Amino acid sequence: MKRSELELRSLVELVAHLRSERGCPWDRAQTHDSLKNLLIEEAYETVAAIESQDMAELKDELGDLLLHVAFHVQIAQEHSSFTLQDVLNSIYEKIVRRHPHVFGAEPTQEIEKIKGRWEEIKRREGKGLSATALPALIEARKLQERAAQSNRELSVRPSQTIAALLSEPSEERLGELLFEIVARARELQLDPELALKRANAQFAKKIENILNHARPE
Repeated sequence: MKRSELELRSLVELVAHLRSERGCPWDRAQTHDSLKNLLIEEAYETVAAIESQDMAELKDELGDLLLHVAFHVQIAQEHSSFTLQDVLNSIYEKIVRRHPHVFGAEPTQEIEKIKGRWEEIKRREGKGLSATALPALIEARKLQERAAQSNRELSVRPSQTIAALLSEPSEERLGELLFEIVARARELQLDPELALKRANAQFAKKIENILNHARPE
């Protein structure tokens, strides 16, 4: 197959070859579970490429994400769990179903209404507010957004969480403080996960500068 004709199925077939007896032992040993952390790392590296506005890097990172999709599809196919076509059908049907303002009889251009309908459709699909594998800051923000859309009385209100933490140090109090920080960030339309990642990057540069200056010539 010519490079110009490559498609997602070609990538799945490439992974199938890597996992065959003629392929690579490492690729053959991988499972859905063994690839979980690597998938998370690739997602973060993709976000980092977007943050740096490096389009060449973003192209590469998106390719890495597609490789993970191909890996999971091929592993599933080997166990007769689902196929690439099943995945494509599922996401196609879901996107159409969750856009009644585009494909149905509920037209609207109001973003808040669209988000509310999206969450209502997810609830009808059985996608509840359960714990997820998301990083805690992202999970807290998403839970707060969904709570605010369904019942604004559930929105987080200001409290004396810092004072409470200092007077009664505990993981519970610390969790309450972090949850409130996420709530304040959401109100200000700021992303706490990205904010912390940027602060980490700035702090890492400071540490690196200190260590570089501390090294003997």
